Amino acid sequence: MEQQFSVLHTPQFVTGRGSISFFATLGKKRIGVIRGGRSLNDELKAKIEKLAAESGAEVKYLAQIRNEPYIEDIFKNMDEIRAFEPDMILAIGGGSVLDTAKAIHLFYENPEMKFEDALIPYTLPALGKKAVHVSVPTTSGTGSETTSVAVFIDPETKIKKLLMDNKLIPHYAILDADTTDSLPASITTNTGMDALTHAIEASVAKNASAMTRAIALEAAIDILENLETSASNTAEPEAKKAAREAVHIASAMAGTAITNSCTGLAHSYDHPGPAFNLPHGMVCGIMLPYTMGLVGPQPAYAALAKRLGYTGNQTELSQKLVEHLFALAERLDLKTSMQAMGIDETEYMANVERWAEGSLSAFATQMSPAEMTTERGVQMYKDIYYGNRPVMK
Repeated sequence: MEQQFSVLHTPQFVTGRGSISFFATLGKKRIGVIRGGRSLNDELKAKIEKLAAESGAEVKYLAQIRNEPYIEDIFKNMDEIRAFEPDMILAIGGGSVLDTAKAIHLFYENPEMKFEDALIPYTLPALGKKAVHVSVPTTSGTGSETTSVAVFIDPETKIKKLLMDNKLIPHYAILDADTTDSLPASITTNTGMDALTHAIEASVAKNASAMTRAIALEAAIDILENLETSASNTAEPEAKKAAREAVHIASAMAGTAITNSCTGLAHSYDHPGPAFNLPHGMVCGIMLPYTMGLVGPQPAYAALAKRLGYTGNQTELSQKLVEHLFALAERLDLKTSMQAMGIDETEYMANVERWAEGSLSAFATQMSPAEMTTERGVQMYKDIYYGNRPVMK
């Protein structure tokens, strides 16, 4: 009889405000920092340099990553990285930074590997023989500090390409909410919606285990209960700090959930994002309730709706969760259709069949409870454009 089991893959988590100081306890002496354009402010930079100096380590800033990572971002700094020979890759930033750091770590330790070879899922070598990877998210959304995936955009086709292997998961994930306090409301909202989408999609994925589903549901409820305060410009400061910390940890939990199960249709069908240069989290926020309509009533949806105070049977509760998400988006000043976003109708509609066809083979599509066809995908894209809200059946 074939044995059925699941293994929970995670980094070692370090939590609490001020916990970034943990990196200096690892005894490493050549710290290569990968960061984003605004993820490393003067105060945080001074803190890192002070902690490193006190531990006898040298710090070198090796790469600065743009908002959306392109394949070339991995390799353009590789000569400098190999010359420095870091024994720690310290990634500080949002998802693009953290994803790029995974790939930099991979190709730093495996200089003979070609990018095309690395695209074969779950075939990558173990990492850590040259450097330990410490990931410090400064946004609360992608969960990249926990995930086995690194996503890059092909500059010519604008299509996303994925590196996927549990060996890409950073060795340590430091969840220091101090790094999120200066984020503007718009980024907090968009990244929060990305994390919420991870959590809700992971809770219904076909390959979710009982433990994965429990983590996903708790992450979802924590985000649903705290995101508005976290993104508010008028909330009482201590309440806002507490909400940001709750969402920051929930984001990592949601990342853990998708690493150990999968995302869903809002991710495999998210092509309008790269096509129209829209923030990924914003696209997730628009698409999620529509994709849930295609998935249909689910026990996990009903459980979340009950936690939010709704009553009814599974179908009624699932519908109320969808309506709750539309209302949440509106309270967060997010648009709820592509038309409301001002996306050109002709250009959008010219792509929907290609997007729908191309999304069928995605693993996230296959792991969704929804039975997708090209026709269903085309209709979904049209509903998302015009704002035709789903009705659970």
